[in-house]
Amino acid sequence: MKVNVDKKSFQEAVKKVIAEKKAALPILTNFLLKAQDGKLIIQGTDLEVYTTYWINADVEEEGQVCVNAKKLMDISKVLPSAEVSIFTDKQNLKITSGKTKYSLATVDPQDFPTFENFPADIAVSIAGNILLKGITKTAYAASKDESRFALNGVCFSFTNSHIDFVATDGHRLALYKGEITGKTLEGKYTVPQKALAEIKKLVSEYEDVEVSISGSSIFFKGSNWMMSARLLEGVFPDYTQVIPSSFNIKVEVTKGEFLDSVKRVVVAEESDAKPIKITLKEGKMIISTPTSEDTFAEDEIDIDYQGEEFEIGFNGKYIIEAIDEIEDSVVVIKFINKDSQTVIVPKDESEPYLALVMPMNI
Repeated sequence: MKVNVDKKSFQEAVKKVIAEKKAALPILTNFLLKAQDGKLIIQGTDLEVYTTYWINADVEEEGQVCVNAKKLMDISKVLPSAEVSIFTDKQNLKITSGKTKYSLATVDPQDFPTFENFPADIAVSIAGNILLKGITKTAYAASKDESRFALNGVCFSFTNSHIDFVATDGHRLALYKGEITGKTLEGKYTVPQKALAEIKKLVSEYEDVEVSISGSSIFFKGSNWMMSARLLEGVFPDYTQVIPSSFNIKVEVTKGEFLDSVKRVVVAEESDAKPIKITLKEGKMIISTPTSEDTFAEDEIDIDYQGEEFEIGFNGKYIIEAIDEIEDSVVVIKFINKDSQTVIVPKDESEPYLALVMPMNI
């Protein structure tokens, strides 16, 4: 194998590919490098996520080699020249850049795990910015409890030409809606958090991404990369059944003012639950800590509210995280009663985001 590549492209490639630093299977601490068809292809996996990234290359001799991923990444960061030459010499991989030379031990590429091909026959296409927003605006609500493995990621729910990104931990829920084009892909598929983090490294908001399913894996393909990941097992709940369609109270608040107010109150809390009480009175909203606590905090904002006095308790951290993902400057909060789920949405209905938070007993 012998290739010449651009330094910046090479640096970008090795940053984007997954690799294990320590693994029960030593082969997983390596990258597989392939030189073929005018490209340098770099592959890495932890057996849950499989990443392939390719860059243009001047291929003088095709071939493949397996080399330690960390060493390759560390070397890529300090290469001096704009052009990098990579070639095999017996059992070693040689890297030269300007007057700098490296020689790395290699392992047999035949021992590297096999990657599946992208299943293009049922692939759909989604805009990169929608995919990134769908992940970022919902992943915070995914369960951290490993015993609830079906909730440990974001559910991609495909229906006709639409996709819902949904995450829940049973106490809150986040939903973001997007559009897809291409073939018909139906069903609900839950993508684990680790895979979501890798997707965010790979996707550009300016590119369209192909998405497909094969067996127990989900596949993503961009202009110069492909990733597949094992889906989480278990049934994701029917989230449409927990989102109310009618409410008794609706109030509008300025996002920044409300968020700052909650943060000012939460900072006085010592418990992890960060309990807060929201009280609606004529013309105002009062946010406070429970009166039973040793430390007390209260803040007040003006709102357009003319109804009866209303009180409800929440985990303050859940409210902050739900509001943080809204882009609109005005937020609508919809209440049923003090014991039922509350829905938070942007006032601008063209922003397809919804957060649901269950109340707390204060």
